[in-house]
Amino acid sequence: MKQIKIGILGGGVGGLVCASELNYRLGTDTQITVIDRSPYHLFQPALLHLALGERKLKAIQRPLERLRKQNTNFVNSEITNIDVKQLTVNTKKDDFKFDYLVVGLGAKLNPSAISGFEDNAYNLYSSQGAEQINKALKEFSGGKIAIVIASLPFKCPAAPYEMAFLLDYYFKKRKIRQKVEIVLATPEPQPMPLAGKAIGPMVTDMLAGKDIEYLPNKQLKSVEKTVLLDKQRIKADLVIGIPNHSCPDVIVDSGLAKKGGWIKVDKHSLETEYKNIHAIGDNAAIALANGKPLPKAGVFAKSQAQIVAFNLAHKIGGKTLEKKYMGEGGCFIEVGHKKAAFAS
Repeated sequence: MKQIKIGILGGGVGGLVCASELNYRLGTDTQITVIDRSPYHLFQPALLHLALGERKLKAIQRPLERLRKQNTNFVNSEITNIDVKQLTVNTKKDDFKFDYLVVGLGAKLNPSAISGFEDNAYNLYSSQGAEQINKALKEFSGGKIAIVIASLPFKCPAAPYEMAFLLDYYFKKRKIRQKVEIVLATPEPQPMPLAGKAIGPMVTDMLAGKDIEYLPNKQLKSVEKTVLLDKQRIKADLVIGIPNHSCPDVIVDSGLAKKGGWIKVDKHSLETEYKNIHAIGDNAAIALANGKPLPKAGVFAKSQAQIVAFNLAHKIGGKTLEKKYMGEGGCFIEVGHKKAAFAS
């Protein structure tokens, strides 16, 4: 009997959960392969704590080679091409032919899309940027800190707000909060608008209560000597930025997504328009009932991976039982002072 081959592109939350679930449900009847250009899985929610000096990089990442202990192949190489009709994946190391593909390559960060961002802002969404933030904060003795969001959509919608709250707590512990101004600027009309109408005003009130200036509906234009938001300029001593996000080039080149867009999937099955190809996590686009897109966050990638793995396992096993993805999810929002709120 031919061994079924399943390729999982991306070693993020969705990819790892999918691999683990498939291995549990199918065992040695299938050959599962995870491909990622990084040798490590980085737990991205902990980047906030890396930036604040509460974690070390080695504590928030793990080698993907460990997958081999779970009967899962790991290929550490950059993907150069995805043939969506032949289900062939080309990498810089080798070529692979699969029976099923699960695409979870996440979102590409594009700091160069905003003039001056790479030179004058610290990228909160990369480990290197988080370590740079930590170094800068240790040397910071007073002035204005601007947290700026370059564009929509961006992953982990709560993270910039968490950073603002945690900075408030960080400087209070250092007893210099009165010397520090914190401003958060975003193109969003309110904090985390996709979480519903009630969440935004609550978070806005919390920001005001901690003396954090909030500037919604602001489009970031450049980060030079000053931060240009539409026609408003802000002079900041330290800029923490969330860069532009886009679908990875190899996905667009494959035809799975159009330029400037994301992979369209069936909202319940996560299937793409191509046979035997699913997409999960940040690189997928799922429309909610209100027409807005499902947020890009690890909690959704995890639940999508579980649904895809369940359905694939049953399909391969010749069973008709299927589960539907319903878009449910929730996350904690750290607000400093060792407290957190919960949004779902």
